Amino acid sequence: MKKSYGKILVLAIITAILLTATLSAGAVEKEKESIWLEQEPDWGQRGFELTQEMTERMMGYLKEVNPAGAKELEKLREKNPEKFKAGLRKAMREQHRKRFAERMEHREQRQQRTGRRSWKGPDMRMRPGKHGKPAGQPHREMMRERLYEKHAEYIEWLEEDYPEEAKKLAELREKKPDLYIKQLWISKKQYGRIAEAAKENPKLAEVLKKDLELKKERDKLCGKIRAVSDEKKKKELIEQLEETVGARFDFIVKRKQIRYEQLRKKLEQLREQVKQSQAEVEKWKQAKNEKVEERLEELITQTEKFNWD
Repeated sequence: MKKSYGKILVLAIITAILLTATLSAGAVEKEKESIWLEQEPDWGQRGFELTQEMTERMMGYLKEVNPAGAKELEKLREKNPEKFKAGLRKAMREQHRKRFAERMEHREQRQQRTGRRSWKGPDMRMRPGKHGKPAGQPHREMMRERLYEKHAEYIEWLEEDYPEEAKKLAELREKKPDLYIKQLWISKKQYGRIAEAAKENPKLAEVLKKDLELKKERDKLCGKIRAVSDEKKKKELIEQLEETVGARFDFIVKRKQIRYEQLRKKLEQLREQVKQSQAEVEKWKQAKNEKVEERLEELITQTEKFNWD
């Protein structure tokens, strides 16, 4: 029976997320024993943390593509930080959807020019159900759309940074779709963290790239050492392996240093938020009588000035 490519892709990505969550938990437990075990969560497991750096980058982008919207968000930023964050996320989601649609159109145009098949799966619009009514739920369609978008972003990044890996996936997609899904999950396990870091922290991405190269070199040397019988050659290979392992140690320390700097910045931001929250609480404590009188007047005159929600 012919399977739906779109359903396979969505289910595979969700399954990968669930599986990597379990593996990540085990890695964290073992991290206490060795520096060589992975510390960072796998691709797709990090929560969406709206850091100060990300906020400024997002606002800079919005000022270019939507100046009016960015201006309104700046006003909200001072008055209500929580609503500002929610509004910023909403604005970025809208921009992502717009960019995704543009990319899909570009890919379709390229497909028509080159005759190559696009990666795009089935139509993601809500298809009609019985009696002509839309089938499914909007949030499910949005989730599916976001999964396709993340997939497109990852493939485009691979084509730029690891073209051989992208080529291998493209060939599997054309010839063996089921095997392609499995290989895609393996690919994201290997390169996903680098792709994610490339968007948020290019410095970390470079460290992760070099560490990946060293891990591949380590595995290659270990295979040669096990296969060689000449003691002199084996000694040379062991010396090379020692250099590789030493270099890996340095890059692991660099990775941890970057993580430490990120946590320190976040701690400073949290301290500043605590100060602001404390000052706000004290301000409203002192203004109780004034605000109660204002509220009474508002209720009587049916006007709204102070937000009591």
